[in-house]
Amino acid sequence: MKRMKINIIILFLAAAVVSLTGTAEASEKQQQPPANVTLTDQQKKEIEQLEADILKKRKDVVSKYVEYGVLPKERGEHIKNHMDKHFEMMKQNGFVPKPHPHPHKFEKRH
Repeated sequence: MKRMKINIIILFLAAAVVSLTGTAEASEKQQQPPANVTLTDQQKKEIEQLEADILKKRKDVVSKYVEYGVLPKERGEHIKNHMDKHFEMMKQNGFVPKPHPHPHKFEKRH
């Protein structure tokens, strides 16, 4: 009886792994933007405004971490400067995400 329970558990785990593998591959294909996508000026303005709002909120969070002593002031400033550089890079790229050269994949470890 104990052996039967172990076999059933193994069967469920195997089914879960097979299911996750298919899901990971499908979502990986969906995450890649189509090649040569360009946005209109109006679309860029809308995305820029949304990204600017997000940037402000994220910088506010970092400022709170500094205020509460979670981060030293220098580290907080470094993080905010990095966020500003990232925003400018996105702006230069027309707010179209570039495909990552090595997308995260579901890997078999053993």
